[in-house]
Amino acid sequence: MSLVTLAIPFFLIAVLVELALDRWRGWGLYRLNDAIGSLSAGILSRITGLVRAGVTLLIYVPLYELLMPYYQAAHLHWSASNPWHLLLAVAAYDFCYYWKHRLAHEINLLWADHLVHHQSEDYNLTTALRQPSAGLPIGWIFYLPLLLIGLPPELLVTAGAIDLIYQFWVHTQKFPKVRWMEWIFVTPSNHRVHHAQNKVYVDRNYGGVFIIWDRLFGSYQEELDDEPCIFGVRKPLNSFDPLAANLQHYKRMALDAWYTRSWWDKFTLWFRRTGYRPADAEAAMPVPSCDLDDFARFDPPVSRGRRIYALLQHIVYSGVTLPLLWYARDMSYPQQLMAVALLALGLIVNGRILDNHRLARHWELARLGLLLALAPLLPLALTYALAGYAAASALAWWWLAFADKEDTVALVSD
Repeated sequence: MSLVTLAIPFFLIAVLVELALDRWRGWGLYRLNDAIGSLSAGILSRITGLVRAGVTLLIYVPLYELLMPYYQAAHLHWSASNPWHLLLAVAAYDFCYYWKHRLAHEINLLWADHLVHHQSEDYNLTTALRQPSAGLPIGWIFYLPLLLIGLPPELLVTAGAIDLIYQFWVHTQKFPKVRWMEWIFVTPSNHRVHHAQNKVYVDRNYGGVFIIWDRLFGSYQEELDDEPCIFGVRKPLNSFDPLAANLQHYKRMALDAWYTRSWWDKFTLWFRRTGYRPADAEAAMPVPSCDLDDFARFDPPVSRGRRIYALLQHIVYSGVTLPLLWYARDMSYPQQLMAVALLALGLIVNGRILDNHRLARHWELARLGLLLALAPLLPLALTYALAGYAAASALAWWWLAFADKEDTVALVSD
């Protein structure tokens, strides 16, 4: 079991603590719809990882074994039990991560994947868990330089997990600047800059653990007292559906490639600088940027009853995700695939409920009907549990969505 999977319960506890403080102090950091949207993207990212091969290790391990005679001749010996070796491994990994992260902001195809992490218009600990699922498996390229220092695969994995886990805590608005930390480490202050869409903040502060790389390579920007961060992306997603989140930029590039008359642009726009669009495609399909002088977060009105329903469904999905991740190795690949598909479907439909999509009420009934149809294929105990859940949810949803009995109070106020 990976360190990241082991850390998930602690992540969720931290989110609940921050949420409780937010409600107690009246900070206004959390909105239900945005938080569920971020957490759903995180769940989708983790569960789809079960059915995708770990490409980095598939390539890194054979190359490492091939180079083993050279490491032995150069007396390159690493030990995970040596804290200095571990610190050096994390620093080396973070250096590679910096360049991977920077290019993800500068190249269209890479931004299409990384964009998911930036779509939230709130900034809290749930934003840290908002991760992509649909990217091309090319991240391994950026970590191949670690072969030059003979970093063993097990230390690569450990350093990567530490790097990712560290980044969780910096996604908060209530940790102040600590001057000495701002020079060395990624902190909540300098990472807030990274998530802001203000012109002065865009494409800055790429480090994962160490901010030193940004200072060395000219991409550092301090958080300014007179320039409050406006979070999100200039071309907003306007949905809480995690599938739509992952496809947003891919869809835009595909449409541009289809509609542009330039064959050069059709093949090169994917690798051009982030935001590049062929002039004819942009003229035919303009996508306006949000107005930062009059910024309004996406917050469609949804009845209180449907809001509570979506929250309860998300709790169910979260409760199913943890055992799925822990016991996935005991399942066959087709079982994993079916579990991932059904869970992903639930997350997608739940997002559309929070979008107040006009077809969401039909999609949710169809999803629950599918679960009832599949229930007999499971062991008896699970059959009863799944059938009971689907039937109870269907009755509640019918009452909320078709019987016109839900109240019409808007979901969230800012």
